[in-house]
Amino acid sequence: MRKLIFFLGIILIVSCKSSEKTSNTRVANTLTKGKNTGVVSHQYKAEGCGTIIIANIENDKPLNLIPMNAMDAKFDKDNLKISFDYLPLRVKNPEGCNKGIPAQISNIAIE
Repeated sequence: MRKLIFFLGIILIVSCKSSEKTSNTRVANTLTKGKNTGVVSHQYKAEGCGTIIIANIENDKPLNLIPMNAMDAKFDKDNLKISFDYLPLRVKNPEGCNKGIPAQISNIAIE
């Protein structure tokens, strides 16, 4: 019985002393800051996508963003060049639309 208590005490002491020190580094926010540019498109409307923003963000490859909230009518015009901020969302794509990634679009301005 004494051996059991002794071993439990040793395990308790070792586990308390082995905690890692935390650092004061900040985790980068997933919100893409700064203005990104893109073109509003309705080219996939027949497939169920509605409005798509085609942006050149990642290594000059076009990135199709699907705005999850309805865009204001003055921005929802085909071939309109806009600047914006975006936050990729982890939600399902709209029914029938697999041509981009869902995103929350904010700070929209006409280029």
